Amino acid sequence: MNQEELSKKANDAITNWSKKNPDKLVVAIDGYTGIGKTTLLNNLAKINPNIIAVNRDDFMFSREIVREKIGKAEDKSKVWELEACDFNKLEDFISVFRNSNIIHTINTYNGVSGKIDVPKTFDFSKKIMVIEGIFMFHPKSPLNKLWSKRIYLEGNVTKIDERRIEREKEKWGKDYFPETHPNSYFKQVIIALRRYGKLYHPEKIADLVLEVD
Repeated sequence: MNQEELSKKANDAITNWSKKNPDKLVVAIDGYTGIGKTTLLNNLAKINPNIIAVNRDDFMFSREIVREKIGKAEDKSKVWELEACDFNKLEDFISVFRNSNIIHTINTYNGVSGKIDVPKTFDFSKKIMVIEGIFMFHPKSPLNKLWSKRIYLEGNVTKIDERRIEREKEKWGKDYFPETHPNSYFKQVIIALRRYGKLYHPEKIADLVLEVD
């Protein structure tokens, strides 16, 4: 499916779930890195004014803390799987959403500075929150129990990797750092994602699986 078809199908499902659920709805979007989770999230926020769009990466620990964790880890890839995200902060954020109708502001992760210094404001009077990210359905993550519904994006991983690498090369030019390099953080993320998919089959617990072109 193309992005327009994906957005429509996802929004139809979310709208139906919300109508059947008297409480506030929290929907998680999971899938391989670069598959189009953020694009889908942004499209949903545009076509459905009742949706609060949230990125899991906003809840990353600071770069300094993640580097410290990686330095102590026997398996660096496992840090990205279960230790790089501030689960407590995200769980508290969702709890406030479910139990209030306030305008809520938090400081989020800055991908440039690596600090937690980007303020973002969310309107919790809305009924639906959609959160996209990786490892969202991990059985060992405290986040997995928070979702009302789950959407999983599937696609050709080889093609996705090729497209993502081309985008990164174009974005960074001579400063591009190859994902194959031993010191590449992204290499460890890919290792963790492949292990996650192989061991836990997140698509099998999703309420909706969407195939991405």
